[in-house]
Amino acid sequence: MVNDWFYIALIAPAIWALVNIIDDNLIRGVYRNPYFGTIISGFFALLPVLSVFFIPISIPSLPVIIFSFLAGFLVVSAYWFYFKALMSDSPSIIVALWTLTAAMLPFLAFVFLQETLQFKQYVGFVIILVASMILSVVNIKKLTFSKTFFFMIIASIFIAITSILEKYIYTHIDFWSGFIFISIGMGLGALFFSISFKAGRMFFKEFQGKFRKYIWIFLFSELLNILAVFFSNLAISKGPVSLVKVVEGMQPFYVLLYAIVFYPFFPNYFREATQENKLKKVLCMMIIILGLYFIYN
Repeated sequence: MVNDWFYIALIAPAIWALVNIIDDNLIRGVYRNPYFGTIISGFFALLPVLSVFFIPISIPSLPVIIFSFLAGFLVVSAYWFYFKALMSDSPSIIVALWTLTAAMLPFLAFVFLQETLQFKQYVGFVIILVASMILSVVNIKKLTFSKTFFFMIIASIFIAITSILEKYIYTHIDFWSGFIFISIGMGLGALFFSISFKAGRMFFKEFQGKFRKYIWIFLFSELLNILAVFFSNLAISKGPVSLVKVVEGMQPFYVLLYAIVFYPFFPNYFREATQENKLKKVLCMMIIILGLYFIYN
């Protein structure tokens, strides 16, 4: 019987699906390059740090601080590859390739955390992983040798390493303190991308110019992203990191659900609903539910 991590893990992909749809529209109409989305996400991730004025945090050992900063930095680095990929392919392909993170984690978690699962949980893991990939992929040929594939492999590796680091961090410090230090690491990542690359250095000038009129969209999207990161980290702190990440692989389920519900009202913003193979997608949703049953029971 699983603990409350299971229900918490279901929240993050539901929120990230909304963020993914918003990012898709921003990358097509607002962002000029992947640096802008990366930097915005990284700097907005610093918002939880303001809580230190109201909520006391613990100062961990130096290795935990370093790992926390590294975890945050890797998340922001993964964002760059994510936005780079999103410039070339649809959200369906990108979300499908995010599931590569879940595919890597059982091995990494076993090696570095000595984390093992029950046989039925491995069965549920494989069912959800395969169904999520099939659900998201519109044209499997696009996955073969495209740049998107390699960008998302790198992003997935970064997130997989981050997940292992987060699990280690939360076993050595309380959740909120660890989350704050990881958020600082994300801010440092944003600073790195904003000063180390020519395209990144254009960010502040662009933000003071045309980006200002999109500030409320940025704020809404990044607050959603912070919430998703929060629930993802909370689930990792409470449950097996391998299972948390495969449950988060349900993001395609939510993307399709939102597209079907909102497409009649906003047809220009939910292109996923116009794609074919709806029967295949419904069947995959049912299979995902079966996989969740194996993990839950």
